[in-house]
Amino acid sequence: MCPNCIVGGSWVWLGPGLICLGFAALAFLMFKLAKDQGEFDGDEEDAKYAVFNDRI
Repeated sequence: MCPNCIVGGSWVWLGPGLICLGFAALAFLMFKLAKDQGEFDGDEEDAKYAVFNDRI
């Protein structure tokens, strides 16, 4: 979300922007908790591309 859109008077984007920000914060919190608990012990770069390497 660009802050200029909100400041410029387009308040209709504020709700979806806050929801998106909430989901991003939740994802970061879950990633941080998993990393602190040792559940995620891999490399972040390898994890990004692991989905594309899995074939059924």
